[in-house]
Amino acid sequence: MAIRKRGKGRWQVRVRPFPEVTLPTKEAAETVELDLKLRLKLGHLYQEKPTTLGDELDGVLERKKSMGGKRGPLRPAGIRYYQDCVRPWEPLRDTPVPALRRRQVEDHIAARAAVAPTAARNELQFLKAALRAAQSRGQQVDVGVFEIDPIRVEAREGQALEYEELLGLGSWLPERVKRIVPFCGTVGLRFTEAVTLTDDRVDLEAGTIFIPGRLNKSRRPKPIPLARIEVQLLREQLLVRPRGTRVVFATEKGGVYSHSGFQSIWLPALLAAGLAHEEKRDGRKLVVADFRFHWLRHTAISLMARAGMKAELIAERVGHNDGGALIYRRYRHLFPTEVREAVSMLDRMVAGTAANADAGGSTSGH
Repeated sequence: MAIRKRGKGRWQVRVRPFPEVTLPTKEAAETVELDLKLRLKLGHLYQEKPTTLGDELDGVLERKKSMGGKRGPLRPAGIRYYQDCVRPWEPLRDTPVPALRRRQVEDHIAARAAVAPTAARNELQFLKAALRAAQSRGQQVDVGVFEIDPIRVEAREGQALEYEELLGLGSWLPERVKRIVPFCGTVGLRFTEAVTLTDDRVDLEAGTIFIPGRLNKSRRPKPIPLARIEVQLLREQLLVRPRGTRVVFATEKGGVYSHSGFQSIWLPALLAAGLAHEEKRDGRKLVVADFRFHWLRHTAISLMARAGMKAELIAERVGHNDGGALIYRRYRHLFPTEVREAVSMLDRMVAGTAANADAGGSTSGH
């Protein structure tokens, strides 16, 4: 049998010598099975009807939505990621796949990389995946596209703010939402976890919040115990948010912030706090962030470590599954004041040792 069910919404087609194809419905699997058998029968005489690049990109996106990824169904953030990978290829959408050439793709992605290298890297990766899928379905693809070098991206080092700096940055945000900065800067919530926090997941009496598995990167529910200062921040936040909303850190109308919507208040706050700069691009003045929202998570982890929490406990609180291995490799940053405090401790220790030695010498001499 050429078609086998491989779980909910997963139908696998295997017609040798072609590679396996997995599809979301039985009807789609039957269509592909017939097509592959026809290709096998006709051999080199078979001609697949050309599709457009847009069709192939949309097809991959829809299959991702319906079938999910290696870890299961896609979260909203995952869907947005793939949508973002599709959007920049709009100028080439109507190009038939057999007519698409390496030169077109390379010139397009080079222009993207000059502006947004990380996004360009992801978009090229997604395009290659879509064209490989098209090739496996019988489309003629310029193999030169697969030979385009991946976009090199220099990883930016994270940054951690002192607690006073968190308060300073937050003060530039609207009153109804400014506490999101010190809260995330000590709890370590990711952006989506923070802006979707609702009343039913907050227990002020117990001093905990709850992040469901569908919003958590580790895919497991995450109860988080809060410090007293964090509980106090939440108490204050619930008093200043828009009336009638269940969202803790809500928009002006009481809704949930999107990434772009939050940027409209985040970038001006960064600029006012000296954590962003202005650049001119194509005759327009743009605000470029020198501090990312995700670095509030770096800040929280660094503050927890500074307070003496063990790496495995920090990992449990922020939702890492590695027992703390990633904490010191990526997230832990030393604060300037922390280094000065350590030097002062060394100074006191050496001075104390020297004083004891002098006292001992004086006594023995006497």
